[in-house]
Amino acid sequence: MIKAAFAGESGAFAELAAREYFGAAAELSGVPEFEDVFKAVKRRACDFGVIPIENSFAGSIHQNYDLLLESKLCIAAEIYMRVNHCLVGKKGTALGDVRRVFSHPQALAQCRRFLKHHPRVKLIPAANTALAARMVGEDGEKDTAAIASRRAAADHGLKIIAPDIEDSAENATRFLIISQKPTENKGLPRKTSIVFSVKNMPGALFKALGVFALRDIDLFKIESRPIRSKGFEYLFYLDCRGDITDTALKNAVSHLKEIATFYRMLGSYDIAPASTTSPMPLDISCKS
Repeated sequence: MIKAAFAGESGAFAELAAREYFGAAAELSGVPEFEDVFKAVKRRACDFGVIPIENSFAGSIHQNYDLLLESKLCIAAEIYMRVNHCLVGKKGTALGDVRRVFSHPQALAQCRRFLKHHPRVKLIPAANTALAARMVGEDGEKDTAAIASRRAAADHGLKIIAPDIEDSAENATRFLIISQKPTENKGLPRKTSIVFSVKNMPGALFKALGVFALRDIDLFKIESRPIRSKGFEYLFYLDCRGDITDTALKNAVSHLKEIATFYRMLGSYDIAPASTTSPMPLDISCKS
């Protein structure tokens, strides 16, 4: 049986993504924080971890980029999931009663337009959306609400005060499946994620990206993150098309290593279609 960890409680969007990906037979474990997901996989308490990495509206979850680098775990797969946020509260609570709203900062950001129409409401950050729902369920007051999923509302005995309050109808989150070992290339379209740094000098990043352009390798994304304890020096997280065993990408990486001051591969994995929540099947037979 597959065991997978996610940050949050029952009804968290990460749990919904994990269930969508691994199916009903998987054993899913909720842990308090994103860092705990990585720890669970590192100590082999779980086979996989499920973490959000970016949202189509609110952007990247920077903490998980940092944890990916620190953990030295691999990206085994990805899944895109449509995110529908609801304002949920106790039975008997009306929208006009709400004075406090709990949720994860990303969820609050994704519902900014709705919240702007309710300026009297105090926004209170929570570790995750499912925890926010539980806090409201346990709170004795009827002026509290949470932004969470329908599943979280049902699990904590709450009602939906306002459905689908996210700003964008195309609101989706990309989740990564992390593991101890990389997955095998079965011939499906692949994506590779790497992280590197270059010297702080004119043209350095241009030259680094040029190794991919010279070989017609498509870049999906590049994200910069500051290097801790090295003020205003940066690491670059890059997603590109192809598997690390492909000749063109292998040569590009070899060239990049000649330029970079730091390099690490985070994983090669099957590309998930961004237009659907149905993932490509994960082959859990891993190579060392």
